[in-house]
Amino acid sequence: MAGRGKRTAAVRAIDVPSRPSLAAADAPVAEPPPASQAQPAAGGLMAARLVAFDAQGRAARLSLGGAEIEAALDEALSPSVLATALARGERLVVQREGEGWVVLGALRTAPTPGVDEGDEFLIKARRVLVAAEHEFAIASGAASLVVRAQGFVETVAHDITARASGIHKIVGRIIRLN
Repeated sequence: MAGRGKRTAAVRAIDVPSRPSLAAADAPVAEPPPASQAQPAAGGLMAARLVAFDAQGRAARLSLGGAEIEAALDEALSPSVLATALARGERLVVQREGEGWVVLGALRTAPTPGVDEGDEFLIKARRVLVAAEHEFAIASGAASLVVRAQGFVETVAHDITARASGIHKIVGRIIRLN
């Protein structure tokens, strides 16, 4: 498709380099910054930079108000969000809870597939599952592929090419050509 000048939609993949765990980090952890620098209003949110994190221990080291602090990860927060934030330099949303800090999520600085419109997205995963109750469709210009729950698959395009490096089977009770 790219060779014909058409745009594709996919989720941009990010190779995340391995990061040291919190225990292996060289910098000592400082006391939280003074109240004037890093104390949000009661229940308020703040933005912080991620220095390192431990996915299994669900802990993070953050740069906040000029000092490094430790924070716990919110139970709903996936560590993969932090890996992406660290690789991209995105800030995190943190909140003071009791005597400690909790990381709530990342501030997105790029379009989110399915929510924002972007120039290009690449989905890169070990497995991708798309589940639709009634119909799933992919369309680009005049070409489309539609999968319907009743067991129908429809492909519409000016030219359709199917290639196989081995056997190419066409199986059906009735096969109609033109």
